[in-house]
Amino acid sequence: MRTSAPNYIATEQLIWLQHDGAQVRIAARVGVPYPVDDGTWACPAELQGVDPRYPDVCGASSMQALNLASALSATRLGHLLERGERLVDAEDTSCAWDEEMLHSIFGLHGLRSPDSA
Repeated sequence: MRTSAPNYIATEQLIWLQHDGAQVRIAARVGVPYPVDDGTWACPAELQGVDPRYPDVCGASSMQALNLASALSATRLGHLLERGERLVDAEDTSCAWDEEMLHSIFGLHGLRSPDSA
């Protein structure tokens, strides 16, 4: 399920410096959560430049849907970092992203995977 015209409320701009020298602009975006039915909310999420737009992420509340949508983008960006890809801030390309930066931007403090402890 996808809303046809998401209202994006948060965006993070990055540049993916690929091994072949290509530079891909990435826009991580999350939208306004919306009710699906009495017990389900959905939230648009997109990681433009990496993946096609995701199906809207569902949760039991607006907060859960919003957090899950944000975590999806963080997880996918983490996969790039794990593969040794370079991500830099779109405004300051001297600012390279690492796991700490990823967790800082996406608010994932204390939510590290068991094998990263």
